[in-house]
Amino acid sequence: MPKRAISSDKVFKPSLPFAQATVAGGFMFVCSTGRDREGRFAVGDVRAQTQQTIDNIRALIEEAGGSLADVVKCTVYVTSRDNWAPMNEVYFANFAEDPPHRVSCIVSGLGSPDCLVEIDATAYLGEG
Repeated sequence: MPKRAISSDKVFKPSLPFAQATVAGGFMFVCSTGRDREGRFAVGDVRAQTQQTIDNIRALIEEAGGSLADVVKCTVYVTSRDNWAPMNEVYFANFAEDPPHRVSCIVSGLGSPDCLVEIDATAYLGEG
């Protein structure tokens, strides 16, 4: 089954050779953090990082022809229990109707010490 990489100029591109997103078999797999287009985090602000993370995911899904409404599953990683409630406020504001299945984890750290949240999302874009 062929796969294709998806990228967007609206989303920060790290120096490592990661695909920003991948589409295969009608599904799109995308993971993002709260880095803005220039690679900066809103340091210490989990709400802003959560919104930026979702905005990055949205931009990549839209690049592939979908929308946030196509997200069927998310795994959310936060670095502190204190970040849980503010992350949820922003997350559920973006997925207010028919939210996707979700798994959530509190972790001791992510790729950057300034990163407070990371979201791994799967969207169903349909066959074709």
